[in-house]
Amino acid sequence: MANVFDTAKYILEARGRMSTMKLQKLCYYAQAWSLVWDDCELFPEDFEAWANGPVIPALYQKHKGIFKISPRSLGGNPNALTPAQKETVNAVCHAYSTLNAQ
Repeated sequence: MANVFDTAKYILEARGRMSTMKLQKLCYYAQAWSLVWDDCELFPEDFEAWANGPVIPALYQKHKGIFKISPRSLGGNPNALTPAQKETVNAVCHAYSTLNAQ
């Protein structure tokens, strides 16, 4: 199973550098859409409700102190995602990546 780092790296490689807040939110929506469309988790990590939105603490610890993150700043293997998972993440990115993190 893919993990949140695999998913985040896939998003960053597809959409390029972005704010860490936006990355967390895109991961959140990707997980939600996967649960609804594919009836399964995209990754096993859990989100917490923080003041500025949903956050996966392990991902936050990886980018703590960084405002903008690029694919090379983050570990993960985007090839761990299945074609169906990539399709879901692509749909989420298409729907939300043009919006700001707020």
